Amino acid sequence: MQRYMTSWDASTYTSVAASIVDHALRKGFDPLRYLRKAHNFNKKGATRVPKTGYRSDGSAVYRKGNEYLIVRSDAFGSERIVTYGITDE
Repeated sequence: MQRYMTSWDASTYTSVAASIVDHALRKGFDPLRYLRKAHNFNKKGATRVPKTGYRSDGSAVYRKGNEYLIVRSDAFGSERIVTYGITDE
């Protein structure tokens, strides 16, 4: 679990754990399953918005089918996961 959490950004939450638990519960996932699915999201073939750089809020969205991953660049230029989800398409 700790290995998965290192790739997350706390964003507006007080901690990474609080962010993960809140997002997982709101989206109907078990928190560990949520972490695994986000970690295993394959960016290859995904559409990135914007194509390069980041949006005005500092994030970028990767979409593939009905799954999406929202990331934000950290101070070192590494992408950190903000949230993961599945849309009802």
